[in-house]
Amino acid sequence: MHDMILLSKISRALSECCSLNRILKISKVVIAVNSYSHVNTSNLYDYLRNYNEDITDELTEVKIQIENLPDQMAIIKNIEGYQYEK
Repeated sequence: MHDMILLSKISRALSECCSLNRILKISKVVIAVNSYSHVNTSNLYDYLRNYNEDITDELTEVKIQIENLPDQMAIIKNIEGYQYEK
């Protein structure tokens, strides 16, 4: 259950970051979580493809880094993608 909440928070934060930075599609994203989190590359990719299909595609690369973070916290370390034209 807690991992679904964290996946949802990551999903919303990515949507906000993409909107603010005018990113159309994410090509690569790096997320940091703690060592006890069950969030992994596979379940985050699947979650993003289901709930963020507007900003991800089948080529979106998802990487997870393990860091010393509090429970239920994630940090978006890097987002690479294609931006809207000005």
